[in-house]
Amino acid sequence: MDVDILKSYIKELRKGSHKAFNAIYDMYADKLFGFAFAHTKSREMANDIVQDTFLKLWTMRETLLEDRSLQALLFAITHNKMIDMFRTQINKVEFEDYIEYAESAYLDDNATEKKIYYDDFLKALKLCKSLLPLRQIEIFEMNRELGKSIEEIANQLKISEQTVKNQLTSAMKTLRTELVKYNLVYLLLLEICFIA
Repeated sequence: MDVDILKSYIKELRKGSHKAFNAIYDMYADKLFGFAFAHTKSREMANDIVQDTFLKLWTMRETLLEDRSLQALLFAITHNKMIDMFRTQINKVEFEDYIEYAESAYLDDNATEKKIYYDDFLKALKLCKSLLPLRQIEIFEMNRELGKSIEEIANQLKISEQTVKNQLTSAMKTLRTELVKYNLVYLLLLEICFIA
């Protein structure tokens, strides 16, 4: 693509030209879709991310600079949209159910790839758990991994049920935040959300 043509598209886009916007969309949509799909493994999510990227481009069109790389900007927006989507996924209930789901995947002989993801998940979870205070690790493991109720944990540790709930909430918040940093998490979440 000729640099001068691209600069003219950006100039026209800044004025609100739909023709320039469509030309830029045609130039970059497939590349952005490929980038998003490679990370999400979901056509639907990749499409949504690309649409959100171009919506963001349209809303910020008046601030675009002709001498800046439009491609770099679009990929940066796409990257940020993916992170936002993954954070949303991690905050869903499916995350909390992942351990149960992944363990059931071991029963499926055709689930080799899921087993690899699960093993990676356990490694990442172990690293993230090490960042928690000892009491939060203990409560998290008792509840999520051993299946003990809030009441059972409170009785066993001789603390109030509210304290157990508070500690568990804090642990889950920290783990979700830390696990966002691992690319494998969103792949695992997609396995959950788009399981056949």
